[in-house]
Amino acid sequence: MSKPKTWGSDYVPEYDIFDMHSHPGFEKKGIADRPGCSNGWLSDRSWFMDIRSALGYPDPYKQLTSIDQIPDFSVDHWLKHMEANKISHMVLCGMDTQSDPPQNWRWLVSNDYIKTEFIDKYPDKFMGIGGINYRLGPEVAIKQVEDAAKHNFLGIKIFTSHGGPPNDKVKCYPLYERAQQLGLHVEIHTGVETVPGFRLKYTDPIFIDDVATDFPDLKIVQLHCGFLQNPQIAIVNALTNPNVYTDVSICFPTWMHLKYFSDFDHFRTIEHFIPDKIFFGTDFPLSLPIYRPLVDHIRLMPLHADFKKKLLRDNARKFFLGDKA
Repeated sequence: MSKPKTWGSDYVPEYDIFDMHSHPGFEKKGIADRPGCSNGWLSDRSWFMDIRSALGYPDPYKQLTSIDQIPDFSVDHWLKHMEANKISHMVLCGMDTQSDPPQNWRWLVSNDYIKTEFIDKYPDKFMGIGGINYRLGPEVAIKQVEDAAKHNFLGIKIFTSHGGPPNDKVKCYPLYERAQQLGLHVEIHTGVETVPGFRLKYTDPIFIDDVATDFPDLKIVQLHCGFLQNPQIAIVNALTNPNVYTDVSICFPTWMHLKYFSDFDHFRTIEHFIPDKIFFGTDFPLSLPIYRPLVDHIRLMPLHADFKKKLLRDNARKFFLGDKA
């Protein structure tokens, strides 16, 4: 007796994918004006060598010494990639963060850049999330939230590994209140990070429960599902809090097979407990060389076809597009 077409690892659905976690800023045009972005090309740190490989540089271990040597990576590469991999939409994460001394590592991708270079040119492909630097205090952070709303972005993002715990009532709660008033959701980094100067203790998703409890009407997205940090708690957060969701974004190929991330047991747990609250994301363009294998890896898992469709497309379309889906 043959297997039903709606179940099994031999079933490959034909539908576009929604990628809800990507990072613009590595494009050559104007990169000197985006602190931290050129480091992806010029730094000798091993992590940035991986980025160069992901961005298609033919010799990622060769040390680049100037911006002029950066290849002509541009928004056109995004569009070609999306077409080749059947990506209908990408959500673009803005960044505004800086690590503690002695690293003092800055990462800035402004709302204006995202809107001008991506959304205004291709409004049917891209949507924005504003990066918030809450280390600068609530007055500055609130203005950044309002700027994200002015740009018609859908939400805001905080980078906890540099900024501190997301349940800080002085630094964070005022910006959550303003985001809620403006109809924006909040995306919070959870899980391991590899950028310079990160502090792992602040990325534990255990902090999210406080925020979700204190702001029950604020939609919260846990980025990376607590990857390698506390993924079980990230799932429990989404299970027990109606306003909490999570993604499963990942960059590098070796991480695809680690326990409690893109392995079968992890996805089966998600499928059982929070099938309608999970989104697919990649950290593109950092995932460029393994993008298609990553999608195929999920599609070929012995998970229910309806769940895979929710994960790869339907849940994100409902959350980010709403009535436009």
